Amino acid sequence: MNTPNRSCAAIYLKMRESALQWRPRNPADDHVHSVLMDWNVANGTATVLTSADGSASIYFSSGGGYIGGGQKYPEIREAALYAIQIATNLLSQFRKTETFDLPAEGEVFFYLSTNAGVHLAVVTDAKLRVGTDPLSPLGGIMQKIITEYRLKFPHPTTS
Repeated sequence: MNTPNRSCAAIYLKMRESALQWRPRNPADDHVHSVLMDWNVANGTATVLTSADGSASIYFSSGGGYIGGGQKYPEIREAALYAIQIATNLLSQFRKTETFDLPAEGEVFFYLSTNAGVHLAVVTDAKLRVGTDPLSPLGGIMQKIITEYRLKFPHPTTS
């Protein structure tokens, strides 16, 4: 397993923190502003971010990622907006949190940002893969975003 260099890890954590703190202008009180999904991959952690404005990004702790697809490609934008809708319907599955840890191997963390703060749900990768967790639809749409990026941009941008 490759260990990310410190500068990549620092940039990744800064981008992730910024995503968790993002708020739109004039948001509705109970509206989900953004969804962030973290899970372990071969080289560290991958984070998929969707926002209520239709943007979607993917960040890798080992460096690089994908940005801007939600503005350019309708498939990515629609998936990002659908992720926000699914997350809003699943808000009762989340608990409020003030810490933004990364998942252990085999776990997937979902963070939702609302006016009331950030909320967390932890699921196992295995349950998401087989669709037995209530958060499986959210995991599925986040995976669709990854797939769309891979189809449209075979190589992620690097820092």
